[in-house]
Parts: sequence; C-alpha cells; structure tokens
Amino acid sequence: MRKNKKEKEERIKKSKTRKFLIPGIIILLFVAYGSYAYKKMTNNVELLEGLSIENTEKIELEQKIRSMVAGYPIEEMLPHIIEKDPKVAAFMISIAKKESNWGKRCPKYKGRDCFNYWGYKGPNRIGSGGHSCFNSRKEAVDIVGKRIKTLVYKKDLNTPAKMIVWKCGSTCSGHNPFGVRKWISDVNYYYKELQTRLYQTQ
Repeated sequence: MRKNKKEKEERIKKSKTRKFLIPGIIILLFVAYGSYAYKKMTNNVELLEGLSIENTEKIELEQKIRSMVAGYPIEEMLPHIIEKDPKVAAFMISIAKKESNWGKRCPKYKGRDCFNYWGYKGPNRIGSGGHSCFNSRKEAVDIVGKRIKTLVYKKDLNTPAKMIVWKCGSTCSGHNPFGVRKWISDVNYYYKELQTRLYQTQ
C-alpha cells in the first residue's frame, strides 16, 4: 500500500515536471527560431539595400553619360558599357568619340552598321577600311571592352597618352606627330570628363 502511494506520488511529480518542462522547451525553441528568423531577415534587408545602392549608382552613372552622348548611335550601347569597369567604360566612351564621333562615322558591311565605334581591327575584318564587324551591340562592347581592359590592367596603359597604341600599334614612328598629339588630346578631354562623372557617383 505504501509502495503504491509512493509510486503514485512519483508519477504526479513527473507529470508536474513535464507540465512545466514542455512549455519551457517550446518557449526556448520559439525564441531560438525568432532570433534566427530576425537575423536572416536583417541579412536579407542589408543585401537588398546593398543591391539597391549599387543599382542606383549604375542608373545615375548611365544618366550622366547618356546626357553626353544623347542622340548618338553609341547611346544604345550604354546599358552594356555601364556594366564594365569604370576605367574601361571611360576609355570606351572617349575612344569612340575620337574614332567615330560616337558611332556617326563607323565601318559598314553591305550597308549594315558593324557596331564598331572604336576603329577596332581584330577578327572578322569585313567592315569598310578593314575594320572588324560585330553581330550585335553587346558583342561589340564585350570584345572591345575585354581588349581595353587587358591594355589598362595587364599592360598598364592607363592614361590616354599610354593608350596611343590603340591608334599607332606598337610604334607611332610612321604616324603624323600632329595626329598623334591630337588623338591623345581629344581622348584625354573626354576621358577626364568621364572620370570626373564616374567618381561623382561613388
């Protein structure tokens, strides 16, 4: 009898312990999940804010450059150019101004625009003057942008004066000195202007 009473008391004690323990565990789990959910939400908000700032800067930069090239054929290439490294983008715009007046004077193939606004002579030289032709604006920007990036960062040709190789090739000895100076001067004018605009957005 005493044994049964003791067992009954133990059962009651265990039942009370479970009664308080289970809600406690549930509360702890709820708090832990809430903390995890809050942290994840905060991280997502920070990520979205970062993406928003980056996108805003790109939009502002595109608007600033678009104000320079409005009405010129190269304007339609800006969404692709703006994705490039800032220095590469600045060289692409400034060289294109000198070489083609931003696309108003450019190589043609059977009357079609070759989308070559940089006087680029690489593969597929079927354009007028032996210049390369591209299938699309994006292809043109990607190929020319890649070449300029190589010259800027691997060859250290990071100023318009050094970038004269774009006009002369390995040497300017056979070129008119006035034309060489004019190329550097004209490219430098727009390059400096673009660099100012680029840094204003940063």
